[in-house]
Amino acid sequence: MKSIFLLHIRQIFRENDWILPLLLLALAAIIGSSFAPSNEDPALRFSARTQTIWITAWFCSIFWVGFVSAKIGSFQRTKGLREFWKALGISDAGYYLSLLAIPVICNFFIFGLAALLTFFVGHTPGVPVSEWAWVNAQAILFAVLAQTSVMALILAITNRLDTAPAFTCGLLINLYGLYGIGAVDQVRSSKDPLLSSAAELLWTVGPHLHFADFLPRLTFGWGALPGKPFLFAGLYLAAILIVSIATGSRLWRFRKS
Repeated sequence: MKSIFLLHIRQIFRENDWILPLLLLALAAIIGSSFAPSNEDPALRFSARTQTIWITAWFCSIFWVGFVSAKIGSFQRTKGLREFWKALGISDAGYYLSLLAIPVICNFFIFGLAALLTFFVGHTPGVPVSEWAWVNAQAILFAVLAQTSVMALILAITNRLDTAPAFTCGLLINLYGLYGIGAVDQVRSSKDPLLSSAAELLWTVGPHLHFADFLPRLTFGWGALPGKPFLFAGLYLAAILIVSIATGSRLWRFRKS
């Protein structure tokens, strides 16, 4: 399993794809302050940098890591690697988790770098350093949990679909969990009982990935999430991740080409 992980993580480094999110995050840190009217309030440039950096990080995770996950998974099927590793006695679960570790590392790289840049160039002087470090650490943890649950499904879907459809499925899940579920919430108060009931069901079973988006807290200086909400939101995102991995493991089961 270690060989599977090392083989494909080295492939990513050899292809130099990782340079793109690195450059985008660096660019966001440089030009982020230009999006705020700092002439009126100089402190706004820190919030603007923070907002630009974290928006860029989410963009890179959804699109770059999503595409990497789909490409790695599809590569196994199209190149006949499923049969090769199966012949060596690698279990489906071990094989799946070895590949899933790659998008986890990629997301840690992206969100960790975003937090590091935010800590140094986006820190508003009035916010205590310890508080700023803690809210960024929370943002990393929640973002990685949420995005790993999506990448787990993208990777698994490639066992049955090609790169583009698998990536599109992951993109739709992200868009729904981050933004679409807010629209569903509005429909819950509809006067139409059938529509309201359907929206209520979607709201209940849908993945609330927006819990992982700390952008408002980071931008407006709301501080770290308090103990109980942090625990409950963390457990919820961890539960989504467990369900995604369990579902993905079923979809990833070996099929003869």
